[in-house]
Order: sequence, then structure tokens, then C-alpha cells
Amino acid sequence: MKIFDGLDEYKKNAEYWKFTIDLERRGEGIVKILQKYGESTPGKECLQEAKAFLVEVENWKGMSMRNQVGLAKRNSEPSIWRAFQQAMHSETDLEAIRSLMSLTGFGSSPHPETGLRRAKRTTAVLRFLKPYGWGAVDWRTIAILRFLEKHSFDVGRGLAEATMDNPKDLQKDLDHINEDWACEINQKYKEMRTLELPRAADVEMALFGLSMVAWPLPV
Repeated sequence: MKIFDGLDEYKKNAEYWKFTIDLERRGEGIVKILQKYGESTPGKECLQEAKAFLVEVENWKGMSMRNQVGLAKRNSEPSIWRAFQQAMHSETDLEAIRSLMSLTGFGSSPHPETGLRRAKRTTAVLRFLKPYGWGAVDWRTIAILRFLEKHSFDVGRGLAEATMDNPKDLQKDLDHINEDWACEINQKYKEMRTLELPRAADVEMALFGLSMVAWPLPV
């Protein structure tokens, strides 16, 4: 088994795969709107579409779990537009992610226990706006990547050890992913791109797919 086989595993969840593809198309539309208007403010319809897109990304990242969604809609349409524009025109990954972390539900408030701002949802937004340069960062992708790195990317050996670990413990340990850590993992995605996985988003999906082999959904 190779890393790119994880993408086939990802696609086996037909409903989630369709959601992903549909949201990718929607993201392409948002990028076109952003490019068309530049730094100027578009009409009401475009602003509404940008907000609807953000809400759908939140649903995608939370896999539609009710306790994981509902904050995106609290953001005003102009604030979402400004955050998207800043992210698209940023020169570094860190600038891009911090632009979006100004939004409620995407890292605007530090966690009460750690003092860190969570960046997982923010990476999901970037994943759909900039799929060649960004993939969503998640406890699953980080955990499976660690097992692969430990075994020099021997997928069979990595998965064998991964299945022996408790996914709930991994999820708890890797819950507080801040912007610096997210950028570090995303850099690894970019370095792992291949002909079979040409985008950072493809690498992310392949890793997530391999994680589903080790720890079937839901956890």
C-alpha cells in the first residue's frame, strides 16, 4: 500500500467525498469573485455567497456534527470578505492563516486552558481557497503522518502500529493545533506532493483516508 492509496480510501465515504468535491467547486467560485473585485467591496449577493461558503466549510470540517458547527454564521459578511481577501493576498502561510483566524469560530479566541488559538477550522478554509498550497490540518492527519515518518513512510508498517494506538487518546493529545503547528504540518503536505497527489489538499485527503483505515469513523 502506498500513501496515494489513502485517497481511494477517502473516496469510499461517498457522501463526504461528494461534499468535498461540491465544496471545492464552490471554493473556485469564491476565488473568482475575490479576483474580480480585488480590494473593492462587491454587491450583497457576493457577500452572502462568501458567508454561505464559510458556513459550509465549517460543516465540512465538523463533518456536520451539531456540536462542531454554528459559529461561522456569527461573522458579518464584510468581515468575512476582508479576511478572505487578506488570506488570498498574503505572502506567507502564517499571514494567510492569521488573516482568517480573526473570524469567530476560526481561532479568534484563545482556548481557556492552553491560551492557544485553534487553527484547524482555518486550515479547512484555506484548503478550499488554495488547494494546491493548503490542506486541512487535523488530529488524524498529524497522527497518521507521525506513524508514517517513524517507519520511513512504509505505509504497511505505519498503519500496523497506528491500529494499536487509542484514537481517542490521540484526538485528545492533538486537539490544540495552533497556527504555527498548522503551518508546519502544511509545509510537510507541500513537500509530499507527487504526480499522484499534485495538491497539498490531495496529500491531506490521502493521509485522512489512511487514518480511516487505522481508526474507522466515527471515533
